[in-house]
Amino acid sequence: MAERVRLIDVAREAGTSVSTVSRALNGSDLISPEVVAHVRAVAGQLGYRADKRAQEFKLGRPLTVGVTVPDLTNPFFSEVLKGLNASARAGGYRLLIGESSEDPAEELRLVDELVDYSGALVLCSSRLTRAGLEKALAQPVPVVCINRTVKNAGVVAIDYRAASRLLLEHLTGLGHRRVLYVGGPATSWSDGERRRTLRRTARALDVTLDEIDGGWSGNHGYDAGPTVLHSRATAVITFNDLVGIGLLSWMYDNGVEVPSELSVASYDDIPIAAYSRPPLTSLRNERAKLGELAWEQLTKRLGGADWPAPDLLTPELVVRASTGPARRRARIR
Repeated sequence: MAERVRLIDVAREAGTSVSTVSRALNGSDLISPEVVAHVRAVAGQLGYRADKRAQEFKLGRPLTVGVTVPDLTNPFFSEVLKGLNASARAGGYRLLIGESSEDPAEELRLVDELVDYSGALVLCSSRLTRAGLEKALAQPVPVVCINRTVKNAGVVAIDYRAASRLLLEHLTGLGHRRVLYVGGPATSWSDGERRRTLRRTARALDVTLDEIDGGWSGNHGYDAGPTVLHSRATAVITFNDLVGIGLLSWMYDNGVEVPSELSVASYDDIPIAAYSRPPLTSLRNERAKLGELAWEQLTKRLGGADWPAPDLLTPELVVRASTGPARRRARIR
């Protein structure tokens, strides 16, 4: 086996000191750009790789961020992870990801396992109970929550209150006076934010809002089809795009015309929403930005600062062909 190239080897070849090499490779402002470029070129020629274990020993924590997500099949979370991973990698960290499959008990087990190998934790759309979340926040590492508001932790979230108002105002502007909400997981904080805001906005707009339990996947949306069809609503809002696309599929299979018989709108604007039939009206949010902001909050905390104020992102409504003017429901099958 070839011997590992060390800092002293790079320093010898570059004709400088070990401390200068270390600063140059770590991007220190104390070293001139010319020296940084020279040292990095030499390090590349020699095949130098930073010793992560030595760095972790020096820092006193692993250069790993443990991340929990409820559902890896949902494109929403893959884009959040892309933003988080790119930022963490640029900072010399790597991600260790665990999926809870929408199970709060499994999520708490993941937290207990990940903390043994991580210098920080990110909980994406945590489904933990309040007691479970308190246990997670009591871990001896910094914790950032994405799409969950908490105290004594970092918080990055989508402003679902503003989002829900946008959706309902869009539908009422089209003349819809009875709207049905197909809800998400009972353990979802964002589902609670949606429901509460939709209820308040419906009262303010003098609109009838009905609610049914749904879920988080396309199958849940498809299964909700008969209940939606037999409701008296002329428009439907679904918990997320996967549910909305599943519902559109059921409507197509059963000859229900969207939007002439029923308008459908949703949250997240995942890429496939633009290619559903018909294309789905949805709220676009900066998913990768959520991950980037989570990393920014973590780096500030790891650097010794207090937690910054929560970052809230306001979505943009993207109107497509799945919503249209309200018309009298032609038939109840």
